[in-house]
Amino acid sequence: MKRLLPLVCILLLSYVAWRPLVSRGYFPMHDNTQVERVVEMGRVLKEGQFPVRWVADLGYGYGYPIYNFYGPLPYYVGGLFYALGVPALTSTKIMFGLGMVLPAAAVYAVLFSLVGWQAAALSAVLYLFAPYHAVQIYVRGAVGEYWELLFWPLILYALVWNGVRGRERRAMVAGAVGLFGSILSHTLLGYATTVFLGIGLAIYWLVRVFRRDAAKKEYTAHLRWILLGLGMASFFWLPALSEMRFTDVAAQVSATANYADHFVCMVQLWSSAWGFGGSAPGCLNDGLSFMIGKIHIILALVAILAWMTGALKKINRRFLFVAFLSTVIGIFLTLQFSLEVWRILPMFAYLQYPWRFLALALFGLAALSGVVVTLIRHPLWRTVVTIGAIAAVIGMNTKWFVPQYLYTPASGSFESSRDIRWRASKISDEYLPKAIVRPVTESHVVSDTIESRQPISVTPISATAVENQSVVESTSSALVRINIAYFPGWKYYINGTEVRPGITAGLPTLEIGPGQSVITAKFTDTPVRILGNIISGVSFVLLLYIYVKQRKTKG
Repeated sequence: MKRLLPLVCILLLSYVAWRPLVSRGYFPMHDNTQVERVVEMGRVLKEGQFPVRWVADLGYGYGYPIYNFYGPLPYYVGGLFYALGVPALTSTKIMFGLGMVLPAAAVYAVLFSLVGWQAAALSAVLYLFAPYHAVQIYVRGAVGEYWELLFWPLILYALVWNGVRGRERRAMVAGAVGLFGSILSHTLLGYATTVFLGIGLAIYWLVRVFRRDAAKKEYTAHLRWILLGLGMASFFWLPALSEMRFTDVAAQVSATANYADHFVCMVQLWSSAWGFGGSAPGCLNDGLSFMIGKIHIILALVAILAWMTGALKKINRRFLFVAFLSTVIGIFLTLQFSLEVWRILPMFAYLQYPWRFLALALFGLAALSGVVVTLIRHPLWRTVVTIGAIAAVIGMNTKWFVPQYLYTPASGSFESSRDIRWRASKISDEYLPKAIVRPVTESHVVSDTIESRQPISVTPISATAVENQSVVESTSSALVRINIAYFPGWKYYINGTEVRPGITAGLPTLEIGPGQSVITAKFTDTPVRILGNIISGVSFVLLLYIYVKQRKTKG
């Protein structure tokens, strides 16, 4: 009960942050495609596609493999609610709300045994009510980025308790699930997390070997949960890496999204004007804020000073080091000083905006800041100060947790073919093949799945995101075009016989004879997807097996 009561209070207080979600209206954001993505995910889940890779209507109606590349985990949650009959907008708001609240709960659960309930509760509130967190939610609509915050505390737990007797099983599960969830929540930050884990642990073990105090058991434990986490997520990242070249994603790394133009100035971390615009070069032209929280900064500095002077001797050193390193790396990578590091680290240009790493700084700051209350020895006064600090954080930062404005969308507007195929598709079309000609007006959006310049008659038989079958009648031989974007894994059949299509402007073309032809297009797994699926399945089973085996051994 002592553990749960503060958590219940945190969840109740979180209402202040997510209360705009319970309104009947909706609000604008930079990535204003969230409801449509939930709808598309829900539709293909109902059709039985799993893991979900391809959706039918995004990409101007040509369809594209968004969930082969774009972090799918939040949308699995929102899409599942939609598939179960929950309205599209409500399902999306549930996805938003869970992504806001669960990270705070995770921080509290992980820190409870490390720093006590008061410090854990304060860190959880600081995590939730950071100004940049409000930017992610109500300005940018960066769903994957704030879902990412749920999994970093689990990785922290694994790093702290790795190899510690009595904690091995939970550390293994927390680390594997944390890395898995990080990769599936936000592709780019998941990649960065993996890179930093690899580099950091490599340096850590080199130092341990040099000092001749390396423990094989601890090293094996580290390697095990990292490999299991990567293995469980391999159904996603293996195809994403190998098949990215078939999309136009590389075009996103352009002059308009060059990371060198989007570094943050130090002063902006302390104070910067609040707004709902975009990022621009320099310190004075940005339309959104990069504040990380005055209380967060002050408390973290006090915690670091206390650590350096030895006042935090009773606090786990691994925890303090990981939290400190997360803060320093997160802040450093947002500043101009890190330009050469950005140039060296592989594929970091795809992250586009250095200020994405404010999320990592937020994680470290929140973890460090809560520790300050442990300096107060008397339990009653420690509780009083904790409550006061929580009240101050919420009082100062609540004003940021509001959208620019609310509006009442027309019923079903987010589910309409017009909205998904035109408005939402214009915002994010990078997963289409580069060769596909993008429509310049709504009237050019594709409407028919099969077209030809010769006279033909098309009678649809069945249509899902991954299989389309139609009867086509023609008085003579005809070249027909299938308006489904070509991507590896699509197979084409005429009267049950597989044929090799021609590819024109990113779309498949087939030649049919006179009379009646049954044309089938079916999306199948490529060898790399099959391999990823197998590795993921084996890794999940292996994680469960090791956990159960160790539990029986301990028992």
